[in-house]
Amino acid sequence: MKAQAYGRYVEESTGWLHAGRSEMVARVLGFFIPESARGALEVLEVGAGAGQNVPALRQFGSVDAMEIADMGVQALRQRDDVRTVIHAGIPSRLDRRYDIVCALDVIEHIEDDRMALEWMKEQLNPGGLLLITVPAHPWFFTRHDVALGHHRRYTRKAFRSVVPPGLELLADSHFNTLLFPLAIASRLAWVLKTRIAPAKQIDKQPVPRQGLVSRLLLAVFRWEVRATHPGTARSWGLSYYACLRKQG
Repeated sequence: MKAQAYGRYVEESTGWLHAGRSEMVARVLGFFIPESARGALEVLEVGAGAGQNVPALRQFGSVDAMEIADMGVQALRQRDDVRTVIHAGIPSRLDRRYDIVCALDVIEHIEDDRMALEWMKEQLNPGGLLLITVPAHPWFFTRHDVALGHHRRYTRKAFRSVVPPGLELLADSHFNTLLFPLAIASRLAWVLKTRIAPAKQIDKQPVPRQGLVSRLLLAVFRWEVRATHPGTARSWGLSYYACLRKQG
């Protein structure tokens, strides 16, 4: 990810988009983790960024955060809800195995996504959960993705094709569906603007972080999160998630 884009990403980590995704992550994991186990599990977030998802993951257990970017590592080390900050990328040798591994908008940054998923599977205890989110729809790939260091966006079929043996798919769906038409219009306007007045550096599209617009967007996203159930399988949306269980 380009430095300027990463800086903006960290600034936006408390905004509506990240907040809504964190709530979706907690809801999906909650489908498959009994109340009796919550708070006692070993959790790893791969590509944890500035730690915006840690509060959602902490309800399930102790959280280790793995991050390669110096700016993200610095932010993570200032948090008191992260047990261990792992300054390393994939593949790395870790000291423990986990009950939950999350990679939230991560594998699209990795050229060999199949290898990354295989590595994540190996970090799980038998019966452990792997939760992945990725940006959806290859036709929606723009210079925004280039600035973020994305190699690709995914279809459901494309993601399923790189899942390694030994992982059982429990649930998958597109999400951020209600706001997707607005995202398309906003991205199109931003792309046209950057073509008319190109910036010196390729940067990501900015996201509202506060104010009335941000609150309204989060309210819509939260309504969608509450309407999500284990059998929900939306066919389109800004993002896609898959929750998988390690067999054996």
